[in-house]
Amino acid sequence: MIGYTYFNKKGFIWRINHNAIIPLTMPHINHYIDENIARNILKEHQELLIRWDDNFDQFDTSEWWYIIKDQPEKLENLSSNTRSKVRRGLRTFICEPCSMNVIVSEGYSVYLSAFRRYTTFEYILNQNEFVKAIKKLPNKTEFWAVRDAKSKIMVSFSENIICDNTCFYNTIWFQPEGLKHYSSYALFYKMNKHYLNEKGFKYVSDGARSISHQTNIHEFLQSKFGFRKAYSSLHVSYVAWLAPVVFCLYPFRNWIKKIPGTIFQKISIVLEQERIRRSCLRLPMKT
Repeated sequence: MIGYTYFNKKGFIWRINHNAIIPLTMPHINHYIDENIARNILKEHQELLIRWDDNFDQFDTSEWWYIIKDQPEKLENLSSNTRSKVRRGLRTFICEPCSMNVIVSEGYSVYLSAFRRYTTFEYILNQNEFVKAIKKLPNKTEFWAVRDAKSKIMVSFSENIICDNTCFYNTIWFQPEGLKHYSSYALFYKMNKHYLNEKGFKYVSDGARSISHQTNIHEFLQSKFGFRKAYSSLHVSYVAWLAPVVFCLYPFRNWIKKIPGTIFQKISIVLEQERIRRSCLRLPMKT
């Protein structure tokens, strides 16, 4: 998500977003984080909670997962319906890597149009904030742009984190009008082919399960492009005063999520994350 800050600690990249510290380093790397290390990081940066995961792709099922694709992209392996939409998207749009300066100069209208599609409490950046946020993204970020083949107007862009021979599709912004003409099909096909086939990366990922807003992107990637769930275990450590609050509110989580208002939405997200954390405590490893 555009607008976060990040730092390096214990050999890994972490991001700060909404007072939470979350790893940006790819999930197959063992973070070697325990509660003491997590609390020290939390104390140093004075945020509310820190989240990390381990045992990547080591469970048959879990309530915490990453969506990944670790097989080459082959058009013939996709369904006939998906192949048709990919081809139509490629005829309509040009999908290619671009520089940060291109996103800075042309990306804001795409960002604004895409953001308004979501039901979320997250803050919409103004244009100056957008430019500053793009320029502050990690230096391991690569950008892709999607343009209308005739008008050359940008209709989508992607921020991709490149790390340890893998690619994290960190955030992708689609204008609704472009989606009607299969811009998403064209972009994912081209990026998958670039990173998996041409560069030979271990996998590409669209990230972990989302708990902050509604999105169908993971289901889309699984059903259309052969992505799969790589199950992991989730860990969360809270600042000292927050832990007892979470534990006290936890029994009332189903009631709290029904209350309107941003503050209750944020509380509900923290409680849902806590539910997932608890569900991971006794997961059986793959045999």
